[in-house]
Amino acid sequence: MKWSTLIKVAMIPVLYAAATHGQEMKDLDSAARGRIEQARASVVTVKMLDQQNEVISQAAGFLVRKDLIATDLEIDRNSHLQVIAATKAGTIRVLSAGNYFLPYVLVETQSEVSPLSLADSERVAVNDAVYMLGESGKIVSGRITGTTTIKNTQAYLIDLLINSNNKGAPVFDRHGEVIGIATKSPDGQNTGLAWPSQVLATLTHLGEPGRGAGSGDGPRFGVGTAPGSTPVSTAARVDTKPVRLNSPEPRYTEAARAKGIQGLVIMSVLVGEDGSVKSVRVVRGLPEGLTEEAMNVARQTKFKPAMKDGKPVPLWVGLEIGFNIR
Repeated sequence: MKWSTLIKVAMIPVLYAAATHGQEMKDLDSAARGRIEQARASVVTVKMLDQQNEVISQAAGFLVRKDLIATDLEIDRNSHLQVIAATKAGTIRVLSAGNYFLPYVLVETQSEVSPLSLADSERVAVNDAVYMLGESGKIVSGRITGTTTIKNTQAYLIDLLINSNNKGAPVFDRHGEVIGIATKSPDGQNTGLAWPSQVLATLTHLGEPGRGAGSGDGPRFGVGTAPGSTPVSTAARVDTKPVRLNSPEPRYTEAARAKGIQGLVIMSVLVGEDGSVKSVRVVRGLPEGLTEEAMNVARQTKFKPAMKDGKPVPLWVGLEIGFNIR
């Protein structure tokens, strides 16, 4: 029997995380502490309810755009979605939900709440201090203990426990910026993991021309060329985002055509100050050479670069290349 599903989004004052205090807290200056404390206004709890309003599952989430919440709650896009009014002030009206690199919830624009600032995850290193919002209202701290690869995606290992109350919560660096979104280990343990902020940055492009909501079971970054020491801006820090200027035609491989393979190759590309693509990462590919063909098209694509304070700046953006047999 298939249940109709309700999604409830409620503003919450605190999250749950295990506290480990030490040198990490000393690394956090007053400005960064203030940014993390102010981030509470952008953090939510997302609950999925059955027909009897019983909770099926829940997760935290936070605004990455004024109308878009990133979360770690697995959402069935085919379910019947309704808004459940919260009993306290701060309830957010849900418009739709789905998966696009990460689970997301589109909501009524929150004009008085700022989306969280995303840091450059390329600069994150093992043993860096990380922070989350704690149950007692305090900031709790930990460390990045390593990295792991899940479904072709690199994730950070963190020494903070992640459970159903705080999975989907923002993980901050010592500057008070978001370096990732907390997630539980796929083996069901409470091992702390975080998907990198680059996945969140790609999610912020949802709904833009040429951007659609695809299905999937998690973010899927392939091996790509790192941007090196090039300072890379995030979407929250630029005045205008890159604009695509051309659309090179992808080549259909004979092997893919013979097998009737169709679909989208989804990538994240680094648009440089000159508007050319400097690096390509595959988020979701296709077999029989179509991924490689899409990457070739990406490298030929030209953009009007992102702008900040009247100057062009490099920025990672999402790019989709479609293959359809005609």
